[in-house]
Formats: sequence, structure tokens, C-alpha cells
Amino acid sequence: MAKGLAEFANGAVASNDNAWDPELSTDIIQYIETESDFRQFVKVVNTDSFAIVLPRRWSAGTAVEVVEGSEIPKAHDVYDNITLNLRQNGTGIRMTDEAKIMMKFDQNYWDNEARRATERMMKKENVDISNVLLAGAGLEVQSAHATLTFDDIVDTKTQLEENPYGVNPNVILMSARSYADLIKDPNFKVYANSGIPGVVNTGDVGMSVDGMAIMKIPEVGDNVYLIDTTQDPLWLVQMGTMNTERYRVPETREDVLDLTLYEKPAVLRPDAIAKIAITRTDEKRTFPEGWDPLTGYPSP
Repeated sequence: MAKGLAEFANGAVASNDNAWDPELSTDIIQYIETESDFRQFVKVVNTDSFAIVLPRRWSAGTAVEVVEGSEIPKAHDVYDNITLNLRQNGTGIRMTDEAKIMMKFDQNYWDNEARRATERMMKKENVDISNVLLAGAGLEVQSAHATLTFDDIVDTKTQLEENPYGVNPNVILMSARSYADLIKDPNFKVYANSGIPGVVNTGDVGMSVDGMAIMKIPEVGDNVYLIDTTQDPLWLVQMGTMNTERYRVPETREDVLDLTLYEKPAVLRPDAIAKIAITRTDEKRTFPEGWDPLTGYPSP
């Protein structure tokens, strides 16, 4: 992915008359599609406009017994739509001549910088999708515990299956902390509940619950989401591809690369998404000041 970007960062192909690199744009999008957890089940739609109207559809009606000579009743899916306005996400890399000299010993420096820029774009996309899930879940369940339990998941799945449109969730999104809750839950470890042979002996609780695949995504925070991906409930609309603009700033002796992408996620089937809200009492780990150069080294 980062070869073209690394070549630019190293000053090999920097030029003001090549402001847009379609090959590099494709490489970045392919990397995000491969590495992104959300894009494994989000429906990605491309558009050529800043605004787009998205249709939503629900099945309706049921068959009836038909008496001889009577008219057969007709039914069709129920439709409505939402209008989505795209937003521009962006990040970039700034490389001074001095930095290139200082980091010359690191053979992978520019490759790593390219990857970090792409990861920042992917993280922003994940945050946007998480925010949409937070507001767009059709079913919200408040856990009675301060941690995620096996019973929370089973009860929530049952509610989704009993909803008017009867969806069948097949994916669970959670953070590493929520997954740790499951590992420590005695009910989840029991073979009869986990469905994994030998789980009591091996301690391997696997990455699934009741037929639903577990995906660990940090951006979801303390909430847990059950999703029926077969209904395409979550869409990600993007305009074009990744825009890459590279240029030289003579005043500061820097090579610069800007990455931008117009996109916006949306929930089209709220009934296919459930959120388990957990009010935690345990505190997350904190790091002392000075462990990271950005926070400043501690005084001696």
C-alpha cells in the first residue's frame, strides 16, 4: 500500500504538476477495505454528489386463504427514504528536510508514516460509524450489571427475533474490555452455553456467541451492538475515491501530502440493530505523565 507514498515522502517523485495520484488513492482505499472491521459488513455505496437520497424498505403483509372465485390480495414492501449529506474527512503528512536526514537510519520510516496517515483516516471512519450506531439502534437494552454478561446477549438477541420484522443478528460488536467480561462470565465458559467443545478444559471461549461472530472494535466503547448484516442495516456512502494532493512548501522546506475523502455512514434499518448499554464502575488503566514523549518527559 505505502510504496507510492513512501516514494513521495522520500522526495523521489515530489512535483507540483502531479497533484493527484489515482494509483495511490486506490492503494489507500484497498488498504482500508482490507483492514477495517466495519467495512466487512457495512454496505459501501459510491456517489458523484454531495447529497444522496437512500431508500429504506421493510417487508409487509402475509398470505391468506383464498376462496374460490375471490380476488387474491396483493401486498408490497413498505418504502421510505432519507437524505444524506456527505462530509469531508482528512489528514496529512508533513516532512521537513531535517526530519528526513534525522530519520535516515530507519529504513521503514516513510512507509510507517504512510500507514499511520491511512490508519488515522480509518479511525475517523470507525468513529463516525460508531456514532451512527449509537444514535440509530432500533432497540436499546440497559444491562442490569456493570459488566457485559452472557445473559445480556441472549436476552437481547431474543428481543430482536421477536420484533415485528423478526431479524436474526449474526454479528456482535464490542470492545476488548467487554470481551474480557465474557471470558470471565461463568455462564459463557460452560460448554452447553458457549457451544464450543472442550471449552472448560482448554479455556478457549472463541469469538462467537449463540451463532453470532464477535468483532472487537475499540471505537464502540462501553456499548455492545447486535446486528443482522443480512438486512444491510448500515450503509457508508462515499463520493469518488481517496483524494491525494502532494506539494512542496518552500518557505518551511517541507514535503506535504494531504489525504481527503467525502463520506458519511447511515443506518437504514434500525430494527436490525440492538444496543446493549453498560454503565461501568471499573476504571480504565491510566498512564503516568511522561510515558509518551507527547506528554513530556518527567522531571528528574
